[in-house]
Amino acid sequence: MEIRIRQQKGMVTLELEGELDFSNVEQLQQEIQRHPEEVVEIDLQGLLFIDSSGAGMLLSQARYLYRQGRTLRIVNIPDFIREDLEMIGFFKVLEILESNPNA
Repeated sequence: MEIRIRQQKGMVTLELEGELDFSNVEQLQQEIQRHPEEVVEIDLQGLLFIDSSGAGMLLSQARYLYRQGRTLRIVNIPDFIREDLEMIGFFKVLEILESNPNA
């Protein structure tokens, strides 16, 4: 997986390319936690594959940031990845976190 970083005032965008799986989730997690911006945006447009460990780590980081009063935003999700994430209830968990940051 390759991560490109774009920064603007109060926000950082991490553009992912390739595959997000058990072999590199720690790399993305560290990159998310390294940035102090209020909004951390994950752009999945270039993502070809995500496994359950990648999805789980994104939810874990969403919780981590929400507890700090910050936001993890996931954008440009390819349809084939969106379908997989919907099947495992990914977006329902994000909705719960957004409505209750202490979840």
